[in-house]
Amino acid sequence: MDSFLVYVPIISLIIVAGLFVVAIVNFSTVRRNMQKQYEQQIKNLKIQSEQQIYSRIMDVRLKLESTETFTKMAKESPVFAERFTAVDSPDEYYIIVSFLDLFEFLFALNKRDMIDTAIWSRWRSLAETIMTIPKFRKVWEKTKHVHSSEFRNFIDSITEQNDSGQSIENSH
Repeated sequence: MDSFLVYVPIISLIIVAGLFVVAIVNFSTVRRNMQKQYEQQIKNLKIQSEQQIYSRIMDVRLKLESTETFTKMAKESPVFAERFTAVDSPDEYYIIVSFLDLFEFLFALNKRDMIDTAIWSRWRSLAETIMTIPKFRKVWEKTKHVHSSEFRNFIDSITEQNDSGQSIENSH
């Protein structure tokens, strides 16, 4: 019995040291998880802020472009005058351009994995359908140079598949 009592302080020290190591590992894990959670919250706030800013910009843009004053000034521009020839009215042009800009924004969100796959799939299908509208295609041809090259390739692939009678869904 006396021999066991000699080892009690050593056993106690080993147990305390083991508990200390476990506590450090747990603290490290908790800290790492908190850091990941913080980073995800920051990412979510950035996404939300970006989407709110984009929404406001588009809203203001549509309101400004829809004014008679802007339309009158735009008709004085050879660039806008040329673009307006693709549609029956400036309002049609502004709506089409807004759709294209919205598609490009969603395309960028998808590229950065910032939009749910199912939601992106629905928007991609809408883009495929909308690009069958002749006026959309005419405006696209006149304005596509202002969009990113990746987005141009995406829309051009849609129009090519529409021309060949294929569905984008069937090509993936």
